[in-house]
Amino acid sequence: MAGVLTRPSTGVPEHPRVADHPRPATVGALLAAGWAALAGALPCAAVAVVAWFVTAGGTAPDAFRVGVDAWLLAHMVPVALPGGAFSLAPLGLSLLPFVLLCRAGAWVGRTSEVRRVTQVCAGLLAMAAAYGGLAALIAILARTGDAAPDVLRAFVHAGVLAGVAGGAGVVRVSGHGVRAWRRVPEEVRAALYGGVAGLSCLVAGGMLLVACSLVVHLGRLSDLVAGLAPGISGLPVLLGMCLAYVPNAAVYAGTYALGPGFAVGTATVVAPTGVALGPLPAFPLLAALPVTENPPGWVMGVLVIPIAAGVVAGLAAIRRYPAYSIDAATLRGGLAGLAGGVMFTAAVAVSSGSAGPGRLVEVGPSALESGVVAVSTLGIAGAVGVLALRMWDWARARGSAGLR
Repeated sequence: MAGVLTRPSTGVPEHPRVADHPRPATVGALLAAGWAALAGALPCAAVAVVAWFVTAGGTAPDAFRVGVDAWLLAHMVPVALPGGAFSLAPLGLSLLPFVLLCRAGAWVGRTSEVRRVTQVCAGLLAMAAAYGGLAALIAILARTGDAAPDVLRAFVHAGVLAGVAGGAGVVRVSGHGVRAWRRVPEEVRAALYGGVAGLSCLVAGGMLLVACSLVVHLGRLSDLVAGLAPGISGLPVLLGMCLAYVPNAAVYAGTYALGPGFAVGTATVVAPTGVALGPLPAFPLLAALPVTENPPGWVMGVLVIPIAAGVVAGLAAIRRYPAYSIDAATLRGGLAGLAGGVMFTAAVAVSSGSAGPGRLVEVGPSALESGVVAVSTLGIAGAVGVLALRMWDWARARGSAGLR
């Protein structure tokens, strides 16, 4: 009988309880920030050293600094070069610190004392300060006469990223995020939900456009790769560099579909209405650029992509958060499209920059021009798409009633 009463429970908790780990949130945040910084910077440096080893170009310390500079660029930290700067952030690589910081924040939420909002805020401030300080320290150690990362921006940009990504992990695990989300007005929740759907659709359309263009210009792509002669060992490195900038290319293609287009150097433009380019570096991803000054008429068909993204934003909003009157549903769809346009404008802002001195000091779309077109196009498309759906449903309902 005593054995039955003292039999241990077979249920094993998935995560340790806070009561078992009464660590202050600030202490946990400091540990998590250090782990995220090392787990992000060291692999980048290691990959650069391996690339140096297989290509035998430069020295190992220089390769190590190049890898660290790439990690800093992923945080949108510009690197000063002789006669200019390089600030074109590889958004594909930026996913690495973002994911690491989300996991670090989730670890803090599971193992530290974060029951009260003040504890969460204290932990996030500590994480942002520590991660930003480590990024600034790494920027100082990586500075040379030929490449000098901006120390102040390293602290600010890395700190902001740690606060946002780490905060997302903390509030998701601690439960504060769900409670805060439920307090947000339904109109705002619907707009944000639909906006994310519209942004995803527009970026996915841009990525599809890049892929199709690379297939069409496959001969030019193979010529660029052959001209670089990376060899078997250097080909994975070149592929990794291209993949790091694929999200940038997808955003640029989205602005191309919107109409304003983008620049690949000063006094250049790539848009459906015309293309004006100058000398370009031998980077394989640039093979997707159109070369004809006057694109064929069928190219204007890409303008359907942002319209479809706006419709997706509106429909996603009313599917997840239904509004039963036609005017309310139309307004909700339009707001979702507007939110998607604002989100895409933010993506344009972080994807542009300078690719070095000379002509490449200006690379990417104009955030102002692309933002105005994106917000208006997606907003109108979202409202019209929802209105058309409701009118279709109304006509079907009347037709069904007439058949009875």
